[in-house]
Amino acid sequence: MNQQTEQFQTYFNNLIAQRQLSHGYLFTGDDLPGKRAVVKSVGQALACPSFAEKGQACQNCEVCERISADQYPDILTIEPDGKSVRVDQIRELKDWLVKSPVEGLFKIAVIEAAESMNPSAANALLTFLEEPVANVHMFLLAKEAEQLLPTIRSRVQQIHFQPDDQAFIIEQLQNQGVTSAHAQIIARFSSETVERLVEDYDENDIQNWFLALNQFYNLLATGNRSAFVVIQSRLKPFLSVQQTLDSIDYLLMLNHSTVRQLTASNSTESPKVGIQAKFVQQLLAQHSLAITHLLNVNQTLFEVKQRVSANVSPQLAFERLAIKLCQWR
Repeated sequence: MNQQTEQFQTYFNNLIAQRQLSHGYLFTGDDLPGKRAVVKSVGQALACPSFAEKGQACQNCEVCERISADQYPDILTIEPDGKSVRVDQIRELKDWLVKSPVEGLFKIAVIEAAESMNPSAANALLTFLEEPVANVHMFLLAKEAEQLLPTIRSRVQQIHFQPDDQAFIIEQLQNQGVTSAHAQIIARFSSETVERLVEDYDENDIQNWFLALNQFYNLLATGNRSAFVVIQSRLKPFLSVQQTLDSIDYLLMLNHSTVRQLTASNSTESPKVGIQAKFVQQLLAQHSLAITHLLNVNQTLFEVKQRVSANVSPQLAFERLAIKLCQWR
């Protein structure tokens, strides 16, 4: 199991412990084994008798072992029938989801190669995502988010799994004129975003963008009301719809790194390296952050991304974000 998979497992353990697990997630990227491992980890955390005491599944009990072996009745995985996921598969899945769990208090549905859903299947799934059922969690696995309907993407939380050969991607970016520091950050975005950022790359512009987002995140994470001012003073040049969506992805990556390092600092684990690791380490050294607030930051960022995708003004969406998070603490 690679470090990235372990980090995501820790992240979801925190969500479950705080009762903030969402109804729908989209896992993108090429690391299919990692995606599958994280989904199983979520199921184990929800079902394992030891989770409440230890904050993680034991991996050794009979329940954990059955989930690991794909033998748990309340977790169902759908794979393409031939080249695509068909509408009748989604209808059968919906019928299964509305029934009571057989063994646990939850149900998990996994759709692999979700980008292969034909239009009828995608629309059938959309009707379910629009009216989520309590204690039912959907995981869509796809290589690229852009291959799914925008209406589906807007109703799930997206997490990108980086390929294991990230060092190669960073090297390729540097060969195209991207600085080493920027390449390490850009490589963590989806491949489509990477292409766009490289095509428009300007060292000074992207540095100013990253620094503005770092300052904004610092204020959001600490509940500082000056976040509202930063939108006007530093973020306004970067508030086109597309760059706002990219900004939210960057803020989500920062927040994931902060949660991971905060969790590691409160345990016997070594801190994990994530995006802007030095910035995150300084933030944690200077402020006492609450894990519950950071999880709320995560949820609110996803909500803002949905609003911007639905044509809400980026500036208005960010202002509401700042107001909500700075009043929450």
